[in-house]
Amino acid sequence: MLLLAPLVAIAGNLAGLLIATAVAWAWFSYRRNKRPADLSHRLNEAQRAVLSKYAIHYQRLGQADKAKFERIVAHFVHEKEWTGAGVAMEHEMKLMISACAAQLLLGHPDVVLKHFQRIVVYPRSYRSRPTGRMHQGEVRPQAGLILISWEDFLHGYAHTRDAHNVGLHEMAHALWFENSILNGEDDFLHPERLARWMEHAEGEMARIRKGQSRLFRDYAATNQAEFFAVAVEYFFEQPTLFHKELPELYAILCGMLEQDPDRILLS
Repeated sequence: MLLLAPLVAIAGNLAGLLIATAVAWAWFSYRRNKRPADLSHRLNEAQRAVLSKYAIHYQRLGQADKAKFERIVAHFVHEKEWTGAGVAMEHEMKLMISACAAQLLLGHPDVVLKHFQRIVVYPRSYRSRPTGRMHQGEVRPQAGLILISWEDFLHGYAHTRDAHNVGLHEMAHALWFENSILNGEDDFLHPERLARWMEHAEGEMARIRKGQSRLFRDYAATNQAEFFAVAVEYFFEQPTLFHKELPELYAILCGMLEQDPDRILLS
């Protein structure tokens, strides 16, 4: 037994070394995946001209924020997989949908929704296979898909004050899911702010269900993910009213997204 004791100790040390090595390798792999996305792509003058003409949020930004906005757009255009489902995938379509993503991600310019690698564009509302219902857009986290009806996307940006914008709504869903997917982009929404948001959201959802909504449409009370997506639509399309009616909630969302569209409107 005495002769076996050193061997047991050596085996224990070896097992500990192997575990430590495995942990170190896992940590290295995780840190490697935490590297920011390649944002080296640049837009050309023709692409900037499209943004200057049609992307309203881009038009309101200062030069520094425009540069960040352009880098996000360029990454989406060049790095995402674009598929037209019954429609020819025009370059302007990629630019404008990418600009919608950049509008939401401007305060987190290193986040590019890496889990959602494929964007599928339909010509108009379509029947969703998972639900069997007609959709204007949807996000499928399991497949890493963002789906958009181009006709409804254009309608959202043609009516910029009604807080109905399918592009912003679906990108908000993607952002919401991305924050909890362990892929190196997770937890970019400050945990304390997110917890405060969810607490305030529950209270507002309860008021909506009682018919006492101070701002949001009834659909926002569906669940936390839908509440966030609807709130994002109001945040960008009715920021002054949102700020006035729900100042606490508005301030939390400003902190989460690291931007303040009401201030941009006033500047």
